[in-house]
Amino acid sequence: MSLGTPLRETNVSGSAVVTTPDGEPRMYAVIDGSPAVLAVVDPRTAKTLWTSPLTGGGTGALVVLDSGDVYIGGAGNVYHLRWGSQAPEDLGKPVANQTVTYSLTIGDDGLIYGVTYPGAALFSIDPSNDAVHNFGSLVDDAKHAYAVTALGGNLYVGTGSSPHFLRVDPTTGAVSDIAMPDGSDGDNALASVFDVNAVGDIVYARIGHDIKYSPLYPYHPDTDSWDDPINDVAGLGLPPAGPNGEVYVMTENTLTAYDPETSKLSPTPLTYPGRVYNYRGTGWVDLGDSDWPGQTLVGFFWRGEVWRYNPTTAKTQTDQSDVPTSPVDIISVSPARDGGVWVGGHLVGFAHVAEDGDTTYHRWSQAESFYDDGRNLWIGAYPDSRGYRFDPSLPFNDPDYLPGPPGSAINPVKLWDFALDETYTGPPQDRVFAMTRAGRWVLAATGPKLTAFGGALVVYDTKTGKYRIIGDLAHERALTSLAVRAGMVYAGSWINGGTGSSNPPQFEGTVLAYDLEHGRVRWQVSPEAGATSYVATQFDARGRLWTLAGTALLQLNPATGAIKRRVQLPGTMSTTSATSPSTVGTVAQVPGKDALYVGVADRLCLVWGATGKVDDLGEFGYSQFAVLPDGRLVLVSGVTLYKWQPPTA
Repeated sequence: MSLGTPLRETNVSGSAVVTTPDGEPRMYAVIDGSPAVLAVVDPRTAKTLWTSPLTGGGTGALVVLDSGDVYIGGAGNVYHLRWGSQAPEDLGKPVANQTVTYSLTIGDDGLIYGVTYPGAALFSIDPSNDAVHNFGSLVDDAKHAYAVTALGGNLYVGTGSSPHFLRVDPTTGAVSDIAMPDGSDGDNALASVFDVNAVGDIVYARIGHDIKYSPLYPYHPDTDSWDDPINDVAGLGLPPAGPNGEVYVMTENTLTAYDPETSKLSPTPLTYPGRVYNYRGTGWVDLGDSDWPGQTLVGFFWRGEVWRYNPTTAKTQTDQSDVPTSPVDIISVSPARDGGVWVGGHLVGFAHVAEDGDTTYHRWSQAESFYDDGRNLWIGAYPDSRGYRFDPSLPFNDPDYLPGPPGSAINPVKLWDFALDETYTGPPQDRVFAMTRAGRWVLAATGPKLTAFGGALVVYDTKTGKYRIIGDLAHERALTSLAVRAGMVYAGSWINGGTGSSNPPQFEGTVLAYDLEHGRVRWQVSPEAGATSYVATQFDARGRLWTLAGTALLQLNPATGAIKRRVQLPGTMSTTSATSPSTVGTVAQVPGKDALYVGVADRLCLVWGATGKVDDLGEFGYSQFAVLPDGRLVLVSGVTLYKWQPPTA
């Protein structure tokens, strides 16, 4: 039975503002989702003129030629929308085995240039015939080539992590690594060059650790020198210079004019509240309206709001456009107190889905893990491995994402944030892989950012409202899963690092037992020789402790971690480069039976606790599942949820 697509959202991942060959101001926007959608909007009315699906995915990479042709980046592929057409052509992948085309630019030679992940590759497309040239990987130590721009016959590329600011001669393919500006932390492998934009004769590079907002450094190619940065600038692009040569940036929630001659910052009246205040592509157009004389700066904010700023009158306006929502991939699912489930989506919010499919959606952050204790919902959010408490009985109210009714209390309440914690000194954390509760303590297992290795355990005290972070429990490994019993926390770990990491320093994962009362590790072992990961650590109904090592389900002695029983499941699998442990394997109790559901290697099995007997329930093409109290499963397949009663003896 289908429960529908519970997560739909407007998430503008990229846009461009232009005057078309027929003299009309237009906004092109890519709406993230499955499928992504290209929308064309009239900036005078904020009304959508037409849309087209991008079945191969879409990113913030978007350029418009003087001819009116549009090129759009996707899941490693590129689309070509010809002027006058409403059907983008999928040109395929300019570079094989790439999963993201991060950025596109128009070179001084008229070619389209793009950069990719995970190969940090550069390519060109000739718009006269769409012929492709692959320059290959630009550096050996970075997977993300985030941005590319063109100036003075050269290309400038930003990578992360490790960070490089590169000059590329597109004629010869020669690559020069430009020294980072002082104070940029550019020698830190965890930093990134998130954006590069050429405005006038300056290249602006946004360099830092936070993709939302980081310092923006002006670089002068003619003198090979850097100016002092503009702090806390949000992406994702910069418009051409204004009437007096000024460059407009979003900093501290405000559209601000930067004078490159004097470095003076002049805030405008245009503001956008909340945690995410970057604009998604912007440009100058004549709106043909006396209230907006001359050139007006126009752009999108991330939830589809069209904003305008006129430098002559200082008039501003923000309107919610009618660009469409799009179905969003479900990345997390967990049982709810009332027999339904909680689901989180990629770069959107979370929703409660009742047994009949009725859905309550909350626009919010990317929710990667949940634990419903019957009164509160505890949420692990990306990025920065943040933790929240949400009371479903109260109105939703989060000014960072979606304000609630006037006078209502903040809900969800933020409990911790690794980015703001001054006491934590371990590798930067990004994701909350698992949450659970042990009496007064709520526990969270976290994993690192980008190329870092190592995780942490967060212990939040519900009585005092304080938390502590316990780092380096499993050296250079992230914690993947949690189980609790009698004041002990049992955690699995894996050797994987963050997105973009390679060559992990450890070769085996571990399972450990941590004593909450005494604050120490009782034991830590690698029970299965050569196993790189232990995910889905779980107690069964009879108090047996289990963990999943590849396709081997291991029963462990809670006192020592030694293997008591090994159950081999069908199939083979690898966790190399996996980002989320919950998509690698799931273990859950079967209600009312001494048995476990185990989903791994694209199969679902029923494992009987007393005997270890395995009932192979067949191929299982679902990324995750949650078990309802009546034994039915809620299954995740892309953007869709299904409910199913598996056969049990």
